[in-house]
Amino acid sequence: MFLLLYAFIVTLFLLYKLLQHKEEYFLRKAIPYAKPKFIVGSREDFLLRNSALTETVRKWYNEFPNDKVSGIFEFSTPAFIVRDPKLLKKLTVKDFDSFPDHRMFLSEEADPLFGRALFSLQGQKWRDMRSTLSPAFTGSKMRQMFELVSSVGQQVATTLNAQIKNGGDSSFEFKELARKFTVDTIATCAFGIEVNSFAHPKNDFIRISGKISNFNSFLTMLKFIGYFMIPKLMRLLKVRIFDEETTDFFQKAINETMRIRERDGIIRHDMINLLIQAKQGKLTHEKEIEKKTIDGFATVEESQVGLSTVTRKWTDEDLYAQCFIFFFAGFDTVSTVMSFMAYELMVNTDAQKKLQKEIDEMNEVLEGKQVNYEQIQGMKYMDQVVCETLRLWPPAPAVDRICVKDYEMEYDDKKYLVEKGKVFYIPIFGIHHDGRYFENPEKFDPERFSEENRRNIDPDTYIPFGLGPRNCIGSRFALMELKTIIYYLLLNFDFVPTAKSQIPLKIAKNPTQLQAENGIWVGFSPRK
Repeated sequence: MFLLLYAFIVTLFLLYKLLQHKEEYFLRKAIPYAKPKFIVGSREDFLLRNSALTETVRKWYNEFPNDKVSGIFEFSTPAFIVRDPKLLKKLTVKDFDSFPDHRMFLSEEADPLFGRALFSLQGQKWRDMRSTLSPAFTGSKMRQMFELVSSVGQQVATTLNAQIKNGGDSSFEFKELARKFTVDTIATCAFGIEVNSFAHPKNDFIRISGKISNFNSFLTMLKFIGYFMIPKLMRLLKVRIFDEETTDFFQKAINETMRIRERDGIIRHDMINLLIQAKQGKLTHEKEIEKKTIDGFATVEESQVGLSTVTRKWTDEDLYAQCFIFFFAGFDTVSTVMSFMAYELMVNTDAQKKLQKEIDEMNEVLEGKQVNYEQIQGMKYMDQVVCETLRLWPPAPAVDRICVKDYEMEYDDKKYLVEKGKVFYIPIFGIHHDGRYFENPEKFDPERFSEENRRNIDPDTYIPFGLGPRNCIGSRFALMELKTIIYYLLLNFDFVPTAKSQIPLKIAKNPTQLQAENGIWVGFSPRK
């Protein structure tokens, strides 16, 4: 017992000395930094679960308001917070070759789904996979898929209308409702499978989506902490974030879909078709010159990624991982934004009525027929509401980049070395809530994105889908989903508060996800 106690005390002492030594990293560079706490560094929220992710990012951002760069400690590892928009653009676009990757804390061996997914890939493999997948997310592909998305949106509204008129519930936890819509949309657009989660709420897609979205469990938190603190040991032990059932589900769903299509010669313009071509080594993709925009805000051209003809032959596991990350990102992040958008429209009735007026006018022109891609893209106030929701509630409050070669950081009168392997964070939530860039930043105000006001916004300060060539590849699809579900729901219902609605909204103390404390409950009142 004495030896165990002695070993424990020595270990704590060594950890303390290690953290004390690490502090010198920022002192030598004359960078202000958050004083680290023993063991946890600057991430006590991760271990103690005492702060929402948004508040953690806000704290990082506001701690040194007059400095473009500051430091934090992820447990004992120093990391940079870059808060200046112009410097961020330089690092992520002009000097992209020095910071092309996200930190990969899950290896392919440890977790075949997460580790092989586009978000986790690094170097040339990431470039090749980005090139392979880019054709699935062009404007022309969105037009082809929109009819499927629109049909699901119309089906949702019709089902809910019938349910309410027959005396069923008219109050919904909106993220659960949105999850069903996004799961159905992705199942049909990516897998070519019709699910109808409203008629069959216990289907396998919904069940699996519930499992993989539960990042808030204690066991999952321990796994993430392990990958932060002892990544080599976690990889050696092959600790997986997701269980074998989840992996097997995606493998079987994709294999069966591919088998039927190859057997029957079925061609659909979706991700599965793209992956079949990639698997056969038949897919070639030249640089895409089309410039992407996010509701009027220009983003980096795909050609800047250095995309070139891809002849790499992908393994089955590589393809499973891309379907998984498309499914995961598509249903969880999009349903989160949808729920916050519904909340803001519920409590800001003037904005809701103005959007309904625009929707009614479009429906009158269409004479009740389905809206098409160009028409919904042309709805100006819808754009404003979506933009303002993404500003106020960005689905990823912060994202990282890792330095892949020694880089000389230079700004103002400072110059210092950022060593290979060091990480910096883009504090998106902090920038979006900075009063210097957005007047009265805590207010939901779609008018700030009107045509006359939009020009007053520095585009480098509005980054809901990230920055540079590593920005979100699925942003177009996400925007299409957002607009479609809101169009059909507000065409048929008013969003009203219920006894379960938490107003004002409180954010859950979840260190990994943007989540409402008690959910977002919205009442649906059928319009007359």
